[in-house]
Amino acid sequence: MLILNFQSLQKMFFLLFVCKQQKDGLRQTATMTVLSDVKKEVFTYENLVHAISGMTGGVTAITVFYPLNIIRMKLQVDEAMKSDSVLGVAKKIADTEGFSALYQGWWSSVVSLGASNFVYFYVYNAMKTVYKKLIAQSEKAVIDPITNLIIASLAGVINVLATTPLWVAGTRLSTQSKKSSDNRKPYAGVADCLQRIASEEGVPALWKGVGPSLMLVSNPSIQFVTYERLRAPIAKAAEKRGTPITALEFFVIGAIAKALATVLTYPIQLAQSRLRADKGTTEDPTKRNYKDSSDVLKKIYKQEGVKGLYKGMEAKLWQTVCKYIV
Repeated sequence: MLILNFQSLQKMFFLLFVCKQQKDGLRQTATMTVLSDVKKEVFTYENLVHAISGMTGGVTAITVFYPLNIIRMKLQVDEAMKSDSVLGVAKKIADTEGFSALYQGWWSSVVSLGASNFVYFYVYNAMKTVYKKLIAQSEKAVIDPITNLIIASLAGVINVLATTPLWVAGTRLSTQSKKSSDNRKPYAGVADCLQRIASEEGVPALWKGVGPSLMLVSNPSIQFVTYERLRAPIAKAAEKRGTPITALEFFVIGAIAKALATVLTYPIQLAQSRLRADKGTTEDPTKRNYKDSSDVLKKIYKQEGVKGLYKGMEAKLWQTVCKYIV
């Protein structure tokens, strides 16, 4: 009897083991199927189109309003340049360096923004696909605003880490002076700039300004919260009058939200530009003028006060509003 019982237990455990293996195999197959589906959905023509559209829109906007970009960056980086009206600074740049100086570094900015928008929109749409497939488990799932904001922020972080070297090169090429007093050879282009930064200052220097760039990922969050706070009373007023919110009201709400987000984060943008443009000392390019964002802001505040933290903001606001209209 004991022998028979022992044999029965052996068979039972064997059957349980086989069943478990089959379940594990089915689970693994299901997981592989889901991952395969996600992979197919991520690397799609549709996501590619979204990425190219975002890239094209960004390149068009920066090209049309590029002089505003140059004015803003020159004011942020050049400590000797005094704040003035947008037209005043534009005239000064054109008089001292020629009209073409208002488009200096245009190609490097196009490359930077084009690559940045492509990465951002591709990752953003890919992550939405992954969310619907793996978490919501429905292709028709509607992503709520908060989740969408989280996905957008994660896409922003990936974008910053991937494209910061291009932005560093773009800032250097856009702000380098033809009449440099430190006898440094001007950068010839994006490739030359990247190569020289890596060889003269070290590879980590290609990611200078990545700290404030990551902080600026919060910009859309500030804009979103402000937009929702402004939209609520407008929606109530529209409900009372018996009509939907007008296109003009949506535009004004969006413009105010974008402008407020820009004002609140502008000092961080200033620190970002200073860090990107920091070539170190003439004697030792690896010796930085600024340690980090807080060091930049402390030094600017000490030398120029609160006003210095917003140097060039007028040009930035004009650029922001004009791009929003487009």
